[in-house]
Amino acid sequence: MIDGLMKRPNFAVPLVLRRLRAKLDEWREAQKNYNRLWREQCDKNHAKWLQSQAAAFRQVDGRQMRTKTLLNEADTAAEEVRLFHYRKTSL
Repeated sequence: MIDGLMKRPNFAVPLVLRRLRAKLDEWREAQKNYNRLWREQCDKNHAKWLQSQAAAFRQVDGRQMRTKTLLNEADTAAEEVRLFHYRKTSL
């Protein structure tokens, strides 16, 4: 092919261009098919990931919603409010 381009470019260039365009169309079609396949795989894997995250979320949420944890958070917030008012009045 390279010899043909060197010796008779007028004849070889249109042939090479035609073959390159055909190859480009073939690759675009393959890419479209792979994109469809990859999208399906990503969607399936995303659903699995969400399921695994749901278990972790439930565990963390359960810990945070315990009475002891909520009372500690309320005490901390109340203490912060007291400190804020104390600083405000002491200035």
